[in-house]
Amino acid sequence: MTQPDFIVGYGSLLSAYSRSTYSGLTDPALPVVAHGWKRGWTVRYRDEAATYAGVRPAPGHSLHAALVPAQITDALRHRERGYVFTQLDRDTVRPAANAASDLPEGRFWIVVNREQVRADTDHPIPQTYIDTCLAGCLETGGEARARAFVRNTELWDSLWIDDRNADKPLYPRHTPLTAGQRREIDRILEAEGVLRYRQPAG
Repeated sequence: MTQPDFIVGYGSLLSAYSRSTYSGLTDPALPVVAHGWKRGWTVRYRDEAATYAGVRPAPGHSLHAALVPAQITDALRHRERGYVFTQLDRDTVRPAANAASDLPEGRFWIVVNREQVRADTDHPIPQTYIDTCLAGCLETGGEARARAFVRNTELWDSLWIDDRNADKPLYPRHTPLTAGQRREIDRILEAEGVLRYRQPAG
């Protein structure tokens, strides 16, 4: 019997809205921590003018993520086209402190960058992508989990643009937020000392 597949989502897949709206992934996700990985703003697609979250192997580091039930279809591979699907040793994944259940049986996957790049003027980090990631953290673990995302992500000092009010946001799969949610995210970014790196849209 084939084992079910689960993706350790650490970027936009943290957001239930983004998962369900753009990939049809509607099953509940389990908050987890994957050990041995470091997240950074290090991924881009050749057909999108932005830089997104990626990971690199990093012993001693931990990645706050969501364990997402998913069939690995061509559509999902297209969404994650800047990455390679890499099977994880399930012993390196643990339920987050606030998780309501144990890990399910199945195969665990993480998407790993094809290359490590840094944001530049042609491929900035979009605030709408950060919003999507942090909205997902707030859904599954509140402010503590959102702060953990910020603290355990590197390269915040790369080029980062506030595209929230753009006619066409840089990130096409963003999660819409209320004004209150935006303020909450900005407060967390400010408290963690990284908001100073954000620049207004040109």
